[in-house]
Amino acid sequence: MNASTPLQIDGKSYDRYSMTLAVSGRYTAPDQPDASVVLTLTPIRFEGEDCIAAQDHGHTILFGTLASADDAERLAVSEVQAALQKFIHSKGL
Repeated sequence: MNASTPLQIDGKSYDRYSMTLAVSGRYTAPDQPDASVVLTLTPIRFEGEDCIAAQDHGHTILFGTLASADDAERLAVSEVQAALQKFIHSKGL
């Protein structure tokens, strides 16, 4: 993942993120999907082949329901769900 604004620490640019994403999807009604999300983004940079992580400067985004999510968060969940739906179809599940 590329950072929209690279983080500068001690004159070094951290322009990417490593990430951990956990999504728990469910339905509250037949036509009302909902989700809980935890997203952790850790700024990283490379020195040659070595990946350097700025653990203390990470970001965590979490919400227990889409009702508490903002527009950008709802859009991200929708796009993740669409990608997973394509995966389910491609695997014949």
